[in-house]
Amino acid sequence: MIERLFHLIEKYPLNLVSHLFSLLPIVLGLTFFNCLSKSYRLVLLLFALYFISDTYSLWLVMARVSTYPIQNLQPLFEISIVTAVYLNSFQKNETEKWVKLAAILSAIIIIFSYRQNTISTVGLTTQRLFETVVVLLYFNKILIEARVKNILFHSMFWLSSGLLIYSAGTFFFSLFSSYLYSDTITNEEFDPFWKLNQILFIILCLMSSVGIWVCRYETDNLS
Repeated sequence: MIERLFHLIEKYPLNLVSHLFSLLPIVLGLTFFNCLSKSYRLVLLLFALYFISDTYSLWLVMARVSTYPIQNLQPLFEISIVTAVYLNSFQKNETEKWVKLAAILSAIIIIFSYRQNTISTVGLTTQRLFETVVVLLYFNKILIEARVKNILFHSMFWLSSGLLIYSAGTFFFSLFSSYLYSDTITNEEFDPFWKLNQILFIILCLMSSVGIWVCRYETDNLS
């Protein structure tokens, strides 16, 4: 099994890089935990989910066991955490009930579209669409309220931007995942799409980490 691990690392080095990058927001978040907002503390759970999911998936690959179940279930947990993160920002706002409703509807779709032995295109696409819409609603909220003095020192801006890039950037990967994961496509054809997915995830990790870094200026940055 160890030999297979080194073989996978040699063949797909970007997978290891993106896997390790998911630890960056966690380490920084624990370092600056006291200055993090309630919402951003929940973000650490999101990256813990990414790291645990990727670690377990790697173990399944080494054991030559299908990773479809964990790939199809992860969107359910991810939507739950993302909803909790943004509900803190939408409190006492009309948008709050719509986000809750969208989260419940998305969870139902993911549950009913779950597949054990194949990738769930509907579930993955629903997750990406939900996250994209929630982030856009958040951007709309901060533009209307105009409470943020300098957007570059606003923690949630960096998280939201990273999440938007990742969810929107991988939307079509999810939409055509049934084809991309099918036997009709070769590894050489699949690899560019997967590498793009990993690069976008690394961008998400980096931008979320910047959000943690600027949390020290958050109090003085709100009017």
